[in-house]
This record gives sequence, structure tokens and C-alpha cells, in this order.
Amino acid sequence: MNLIGAWRRRQRHRELLYGPKVLLPGGPEQWIEDSLDWLIGRFGVEPLRRRPVLPSEFVPAGYDGSEHAARELCLQACAWMEVPDDRIRFSFRMEEVRAAARSAAVHRLNAEQSSDLIAISGLRATMTSAEVDALAAAGFAPEIGVLAERELQAEVKRSTAILQETDLDRRAELCRRAEAIWSTPAGSGSRAAWLDLRTGGVEGTAVMLSATTLADPAAVVAATAHELGHEVLWGYHLIDRSRADAEALTDLFAVFHGFGIFLANQAVERVPGRRSALQTLGYLGERGASDALAAYCFRRHLLFPESILPVMPTEVDRAVRIRTFARLASLVKDAEIASIQEGAPLT
Repeated sequence: MNLIGAWRRRQRHRELLYGPKVLLPGGPEQWIEDSLDWLIGRFGVEPLRRRPVLPSEFVPAGYDGSEHAARELCLQACAWMEVPDDRIRFSFRMEEVRAAARSAAVHRLNAEQSSDLIAISGLRATMTSAEVDALAAAGFAPEIGVLAERELQAEVKRSTAILQETDLDRRAELCRRAEAIWSTPAGSGSRAAWLDLRTGGVEGTAVMLSATTLADPAAVVAATAHELGHEVLWGYHLIDRSRADAEALTDLFAVFHGFGIFLANQAVERVPGRRSALQTLGYLGERGASDALAAYCFRRHLLFPESILPVMPTEVDRAVRIRTFARLASLVKDAEIASIQEGAPLT
């Protein structure tokens, strides 16, 4: 048995599970510092002056897992982050909406495209036209319309590329990539999504959450805080959506507004009903989110005298707490060395 190879595979698996999901320029620690500087330059320090959002205080004791209760949490997050909620459509049937959108795209593909293209496509409808229409009539027509158009255009591009490819090896590779998409249920692997409905001629945006989040209010808050970052950063065109670290910056935006405990605690969670299976939420990963939480706490501490970790230890998961404390210690040490070199004590 190759023990070194097995160890390396485990290390890669842990890095994929607990580390950032995207490449962060300059490394996670430097990227967090640089990105916080940008956020402060763009939004000021007022978000840092507010107390961090504590799960024990933010989530009502009577939370019952209903859509109404979850929507109230979403609106509460909007108020805290000062994001106007009047044009945001919150919903908790993301899987159904995505399945309906894909099915609508398949129906349109079969009706509008050539037989050659249809023969190539492996995209399959899981809902009938009547079922799609019923969900649209229930109030999800804008979301279905925008997502269906996106699915259709992507599938036409994908199938056309396969149809026109003459190199057999390249064609086989395109087919393998397409099959990975065709065989994956629409919307799987995600617990939330932000959607700009203006591309479909509808005023406003949508934040769709998976029904699986309803039972866990912390998951609702963490996912909503991230999607509200999209509402601000993408909705107001403050960053380019195509930049490699866009999703990670959206996570950091939520941490910057006080939701770091939620994001770090939710970064790696056990799958309900599957004791040994883990799932991830967000793009910073548990390590990146913990480091971001530490940087957030340190910068708050520099703004005004207070405990560097106000009432947080009881709110933070053990693994997150260990990582956050270690990074905080490093930040304090670096600041003390810098202050000695500059001749000014650290407050």
C-alpha cells in the first residue's frame, strides 16, 4: 500500500473540503486583508462598528422551520445589512424552480431547434409542460423564464459544439463534459442562488433557497447573507461577475457585515440523515471563513477599545474557534511587532 500517496490524497480531500473553493490571489491571508481594505474603502467602517451577529440573538427562539419564519429571517438579514428588500423575491423552492426551468428549456429546444441538434442533446425534462405552467402560475414565472432562457442558450451552445466538432478525441471530451451536466439534476449541489430578473424584463431580483435549508435557521441566515452580497456587489455592478474571486468576495462581504459566525459555522456541515457525509456552504471554506472572522474581529478591535472576541467563543463551533483564535494571535503578534518598529504601542 502506498501510504504516502494515500496521505496526499487525504490532504487534497481535506483541502477541497475545508479550504477556499477558488484561487485567492496572493494567498488567503493576504487576499482577505486586501479585500477588507477594498470593502472599507467602498462602504466605510460603519459595518465594522456594529456588533457581530450572534446566532443566539438573531434567530428567534420560536423558529418553526416554516417558509414564513424563514422569510422573516431573510428580511431581518436585509435590515441588518441595509439592503432594500422591496424588490427581492425570496422563495424556498429552488429545486422545483430549476427543474421547471430545465424542463421548459427542453420543451423549447424540441420545438425550436433542428433535428440534428435535438439528436445530440442529452438534456432531459423532468416535468411536463402542464407542471411547468402550474408552477409558473403559482408565482414563479419570472424565475422560470430567466433560468429557462439561460438553460436553453447553454444547451444550444454545448450541443452545437459537439455537432460541429470533427476531431473524434475532442468530440468525445465535449460529450463527457456535457454528460456530466445532463446527468446532474438541475440545481443540485447548491443551497441558494441569486437571480437578476431584469434580464427577463421583470423589475427586481430573486433569492432562491433550497427547501432543505428550512429546518436549519443558521443555514438560512448564512445562505441569505451571501446572496445579499450578490444583490449589492453584482446588482449594483460594483464588481465584475466574471472575476475568479467574485464568489469568495461575496462571502467576505457577509463577514464584513457581521455574519462571519454563521458563514464559518456553516462552511462544513453534516448531511442530514447521512452521519458520515459532509456538505459545504460558501466559497471561503471553513479555513478561509475562520481567517476572515479573525480579521474582522481584529479590525473592529482597532476601531475602538473592546474585547477582541466579544461573547463569541460560546457561539462559534470548536474547529472554527481554534482556527480563528490562531489567526487572531498571529494578527496581534504582527501588529505588535509593527508598532514596536514604528515606536507606537498597539492599543
